[in-house]
Amino acid sequence: MNPKNFKSTKRFSGFPCTHRQWRAESHCHFVHGYSREFYFEFAASELTKEGWVVDFGGLKELKAWLGHTFDHTFLVAQDDPELPAFEKLHTSGALDLRILPNPGMEGTAEYVYQKASEILKKLYGTRAWVTLVEVRENENNSAQYIP
Repeated sequence: MNPKNFKSTKRFSGFPCTHRQWRAESHCHFVHGYSREFYFEFAASELTKEGWVVDFGGLKELKAWLGHTFDHTFLVAQDDPELPAFEKLHTSGALDLRILPNPGMEGTAEYVYQKASEILKKLYGTRAWVTLVEVRENENNSAQYIP
């Protein structure tokens, strides 16, 4: 007998934040911002007793973490040569700094996938998992991380 596979999706939107791509040889090396949106695909081999892949109401920890990390924050790469200046602005209260391995869309998608997977594992063990994270910076541009 083949195992069943189920999928569900969830979107969180409205996370205005700024970042910069310091390595870019374009205007993207300047500080700029977007209202980011996060789209998740979840899968499970069996459903909950309610008949769900995941309980969307039970994703409060993920939503809170997204808010803490991306709502009115400044994202900077851990190797940005201007990091000390941004840390000083954070200390003075001029910005709310978050240091990421890669604050671009692709890097953010992987970063968010790692956290979402950690949260799902706590909630569901191996019964349900994240199969895709998409980070959208606007209606035209997004990046996905697919493990």
